[in-house]
Amino acid sequence: MKKIVMSLAVSLGAIAFTSPNAFASIGTVASAKGKSALDYVDLFIGTEGAGTQYGGVQPNTCVPFGSFHLVPMTRTNRIGRLSYNAADEQLDGFILTRQPTIWMGDWGEVRVFVKPSKISEIKAAPYRTDVKTADGSAYSLTATAHAAWIKGLSPEIVATFPECGVNTNRMDAKYGYPLKNFGGWWYADKSVPGELKIGLSLISADQAKANLEKEIGKLSFNDVVAAAKAEWEKMFSRVQIDAPDDVKKIFYTGLYRTLLFPRKIDEFGRYYSAFDDKIHEGEMYTCFSLWDTYRAEHPLLTLIAPEHVDGMMQSLINMQREGGWLPKWPNPSYTGIMCGAPAEVVLAEAYVKGFRGFNLQQAYAAVKRNATRPQHIDTVCDWKDRGMFGRTPETRGGLHSYMTRGYVACDITRESVSRTQDFGMADRAAAILADAVGRHEEAEMFRARSFNYRNNWCEKEGRFLPRKANGFFVPRSQLAKPYRDYCEQSPETATWTVPYDTDGLAKLLGGKQEAVRKLDEYFDTLFWLPERGNKSIHGNQPSHHTSYLYNRFGAPEKTQRRVRDIMTKSYSTNRKGFDGNEDCGQMSAWYILSALGFYPVDTMCGEYEIGSPMVRYAKLEIGAPFKSATLEIKVKNYAPDRWRVKRVSFNGRELKEFRIRHSDMIGGGVLEFEMDDGEEPQKFVVVEPAKELPVVADVDVVVVGATVPGVAIAGRVKEAGLSAFVVSSRPYLGEDLAGKLRLDVGPLDYKGNICELLRQLTLTAGNPAVPFGGISPFAVKTVFDNYLLGRDIPFLTWTYACDVVRDVNGAVAGIVIVNRNGRQV
Repeated sequence: MKKIVMSLAVSLGAIAFTSPNAFASIGTVASAKGKSALDYVDLFIGTEGAGTQYGGVQPNTCVPFGSFHLVPMTRTNRIGRLSYNAADEQLDGFILTRQPTIWMGDWGEVRVFVKPSKISEIKAAPYRTDVKTADGSAYSLTATAHAAWIKGLSPEIVATFPECGVNTNRMDAKYGYPLKNFGGWWYADKSVPGELKIGLSLISADQAKANLEKEIGKLSFNDVVAAAKAEWEKMFSRVQIDAPDDVKKIFYTGLYRTLLFPRKIDEFGRYYSAFDDKIHEGEMYTCFSLWDTYRAEHPLLTLIAPEHVDGMMQSLINMQREGGWLPKWPNPSYTGIMCGAPAEVVLAEAYVKGFRGFNLQQAYAAVKRNATRPQHIDTVCDWKDRGMFGRTPETRGGLHSYMTRGYVACDITRESVSRTQDFGMADRAAAILADAVGRHEEAEMFRARSFNYRNNWCEKEGRFLPRKANGFFVPRSQLAKPYRDYCEQSPETATWTVPYDTDGLAKLLGGKQEAVRKLDEYFDTLFWLPERGNKSIHGNQPSHHTSYLYNRFGAPEKTQRRVRDIMTKSYSTNRKGFDGNEDCGQMSAWYILSALGFYPVDTMCGEYEIGSPMVRYAKLEIGAPFKSATLEIKVKNYAPDRWRVKRVSFNGRELKEFRIRHSDMIGGGVLEFEMDDGEEPQKFVVVEPAKELPVVADVDVVVVGATVPGVAIAGRVKEAGLSAFVVSSRPYLGEDLAGKLRLDVGPLDYKGNICELLRQLTLTAGNPAVPFGGISPFAVKTVFDNYLLGRDIPFLTWTYACDVVRDVNGAVAGIVIVNRNGRQV
């Protein structure tokens, strides 16, 4: 029987306190227990299972953000399978792998095979792994940023292992650009019997040898282990907690996993780019699982590893400069997986949180290109996930439809509802960065576009539904699993995936009280999955913010209850680990932030929602590029089963809205929770904001859309003795003509006002509206402006209709419009 021994698996029980209100000293606790934070890391949590039914991770020996991981190999990896699974009994060898997650491929990996034998014992810590097998072999592993050391190999294995070589394999190659210069180079030092010291490089064999010499050189094995351990201890010292042992184990194991990615692949000032197949100066990170990690992993890194954030942002910018588009899942090049534009979101978040070490002008240029330039096949490609090279949606797949219709049409593009929602969030990011570089008009345009998600809201069914190019919705009853129009979601989960405009979402749902009721219904009937052993939808990332929406809707106690349920039911210390795959630290980042008592619903607003802490006490050390500061988290009346927060304050100031700013936290101070130990819940009243919408005009008819028919109808209304008002989403009138270089109106066989309006644009000699022989878009706009102004018909451009106003009987009484600044009137 295989025996697995973790370096920190022993449970020593809860810490005793003389008073339930006491705040433990981290240093005292660690000393009394004889265990450091690093000792609680269990590398085997989440390593046993298949597909999406477990953590999808492996025991990686490495350094934080290392360029590769050294892993015991129990099976051959591929897309959908890792090299190690705790259910396997046989050791086949060891792999120097760059495969970031179970659903992505490896690239330039190096394998060291041994005589297959049953594993009898395995110990693993982040900085060292030891494996014993039934045939009497004993192996020891450690690693640096670009080099590995394996001890215990047979002389035959060492003798036959090539001294240097290159592996050009890229499992994801068919989804990205052809790369003739790509290669995972290695150089092996075989000078010590039974040992291999292997240097890695993406630049050359000579660089691999240089990396080995610089990082290991004449150091002993124990020296390298100690150096790797010191790197982990440095990172772990920034986040210290006091909590029950099971919480510590999940928390610190999660912390280790959040510090694995993105990979830092530059080699002493140079890096190979898989985006233009060239060598560049500078630093480079890759393996960004952005669709997953923009939600919690990247926000967490802004607190615990801020010195890496600027380099990560510049890496995304460089990928666009070298490859043409901002990536969604670089591994190490484009892979065509997932939808949306999450790179834009993390760039905006970094700016909002005060990071200034990346090129802001380049960042906005990259974001603007992604947001305004559809790929040449966008009108005919359905953007299937992981499409073959040339059909990968690294830009915004479906952007042409989004720009012309205000939504992604489902009969043209897959995952249309999710794309529209995600593009709206990315437009919000684009607006933030446009303002940052002084492009305020463009910012207003992007900000107005960010509300396009509402165009997929079907008022009749009360949910976001796919919409065809002709404007018609596809009814919920006609949608079949798997849902083609949602990205790893259902129509029900997609109801809540608008984290960047929760006020607007509440209005669509019928107000905040109704939003709370529907959110209750969602959690009570859909969130937990009895058919999957009561696992939860939390196993996939789009639901990660959902439990915190109660805060935004005015019911913070419900957030506290739901968050605590998820932390205790969806995370465990067993081999399966989570309700779903880790995905480059995202699952763990959610737990870490939630256990500390806060979480970002909208990552670009610079605020965190307050939840229900699982820790008694925590201390976060804030560092560069911010001023050094200490953030303490203290919990009064703590008990492991107390989830209800009676009061929360920061530096003595009560946080009545259950929200805290990032800028306050990085300045240091005390975030103090007081838990409610009573039986009766605290009473919170959902308050709908008393908001008088300013009335722009009181008219008989509102015409939405300043097209030829729309402007003509406004003229007919005026002639009938009624008042009219015209609203155009473009910055000009005549939106169906003014964008054309050549006017083509066809035969003038129309009747009434349309004919009269078009006649003014006819290319005839002597027509005062336009010069003979030609017409410009400016002339079209001029004619339409004069047509309305001459009839005293008011109009607004750059304005969208976003809602209807009903009277007490439910009849439509008006519309709500939003201008390019997002202001509703």
